[in-house]
Amino acid sequence: MTPGDLVRGLRASLYVRLSKASDDRNLSRQGMVDDLRGLCAAHGFTEVALHVDNGKSGAVRDRPEFRAWLADAVEGRADVLVAWHVDRLSREGLNVAAIILDVVEGKDPATGREVRPPVRLIGFDDRLDSADGDGFRLNFVIKAEQARAELNRMKSRSRARVQRLRKEKRSIGGLTPYGYQRVYRGPKELEHDPVSAPILREVVERVIDGASVASVARDLNDRGVLSPRDHAAMRDTGERRKDRETGEVLPPQLWTDMTLRRMLTNPVLLGCLTDNGRIVRDDMGKPVLRGEPLISREDWAALQEAINGRKRPKTRTAPDALLSSAVFCPLCGEVLHFHLAVKPERQQEYRYYRCSGRTRKGNDCPAGAARAEKLEQLAGDVLLSVVGHLDVLRKVFVPGDSTAAELADVEERMRELRGDRAAGLYRGERGAAEFREMYAALEDQRERLATRPSRPERWEYVPTGRTYRQVWESSDTNGRRSLLRESGVRVEAMRATGTVSVGLFDRPEGYAAVELTVRDGVQVGVYLPPDLAARVSGDPSAVLKMRQPSLPLVTT
Repeated sequence: MTPGDLVRGLRASLYVRLSKASDDRNLSRQGMVDDLRGLCAAHGFTEVALHVDNGKSGAVRDRPEFRAWLADAVEGRADVLVAWHVDRLSREGLNVAAIILDVVEGKDPATGREVRPPVRLIGFDDRLDSADGDGFRLNFVIKAEQARAELNRMKSRSRARVQRLRKEKRSIGGLTPYGYQRVYRGPKELEHDPVSAPILREVVERVIDGASVASVARDLNDRGVLSPRDHAAMRDTGERRKDRETGEVLPPQLWTDMTLRRMLTNPVLLGCLTDNGRIVRDDMGKPVLRGEPLISREDWAALQEAINGRKRPKTRTAPDALLSSAVFCPLCGEVLHFHLAVKPERQQEYRYYRCSGRTRKGNDCPAGAARAEKLEQLAGDVLLSVVGHLDVLRKVFVPGDSTAAELADVEERMRELRGDRAAGLYRGERGAAEFREMYAALEDQRERLATRPSRPERWEYVPTGRTYRQVWESSDTNGRRSLLRESGVRVEAMRATGTVSVGLFDRPEGYAAVELTVRDGVQVGVYLPPDLAARVSGDPSAVLKMRQPSLPLVTT
């Protein structure tokens, strides 16, 4: 401490950086802050600012608090810059050291001229002090370069660790998959989480049974089920997630269709180790396991079929639109979009469907918009008049036997190997020999499995014990829309203008039946897929002809 420090009462700006995010209880962060404040007290400095970059890498120079710390000196708010160590300021070496020295010496970085009074830079742990003159500059630059070299060594060790773990076919880290928790005993690194595993199995069962992924996500949000990140925070810390910079409690994350879809298509549900989305396999081609499977292979196969086999709507529609993605224009074939118009001056709202070909694709389609309440009522009446007496069937997955599962596993591994070879992963004579050896072993295994009798996995339809009319009348809008989608029914509609052409409603390709009806200024055609049409006729081999309209039509 110098007498001048005490007399002047120099203003000090403090800077702390942590590579990993922390909170106020973090001993490393608080320890550094205490050290800097102790240094200020010893020199008689007055603390005017404390800047903390929380969870920021020293390899990044554009850190908000680091820039603010330097600005305190440049803009005259501080006479002293106090840091814990050079490696807390930067790990870029000479590049950033030059920037800091320009600030300390009061120089314009563009011209190198002095444009303001210099400030003092003091380091606590490395005992650097710009008041030491040229000795400081030499030590500062050396320590800055040492910090850069240490970062490169850390990156090299990290890359070597990842390569070693991959070679040993072990996990390289990352977030713990939902449904699991980490365990540090025994041969597996993951075990079932008693809180999230039952929730995940419930989700799997509901999607297999026909629920859409989006509807399950909405239900989880309505029930207040914690999202994967929120659950991980509560499991690991007992507290809700916090902002890395401010420490404030963050609002809960919502489940989304995309989040749930990624989770349900991740082979980690089977306990498999994955790398870049692909299953890691041992030398025999078998998946490497991180933990006991959360679901059976049969449920996994059924789940993937349920997700991938169900087409997602191409259009975004209003939540209360019964015929979303199920009603089309009979003139141009484009989907009808639901629209809601509100007229406050009349205290009225109008719900209707209009052709997207005219409004969005500019095809000048002349089909008139139909009032939604009339179209939805008529479409429901027509549908129930045709299929209301039939049982609703439920799609049930019937697993294959072990031979079929093993054969599918071998063929998947062979596809992966071919893809790896095409991507150039087996280069040179040695690589080609390794590829041929592995592929030949898999071919031998496939031939042996092919000689055994096997039963492939399949789907069957079983009666639910409830008719279409019963399900329709007991369901809300979402339930009715799901029934239409899962039944494969197609509706075509437009506003009736006095003269109606039956020819407009030519049967679409792939559909075997139609009921054409006009009522209340709306004309509707309801088309059935072949399997449902065959059930209506009672003859699986029959193709229904176009049924006559329920009401007389005026044809042109």
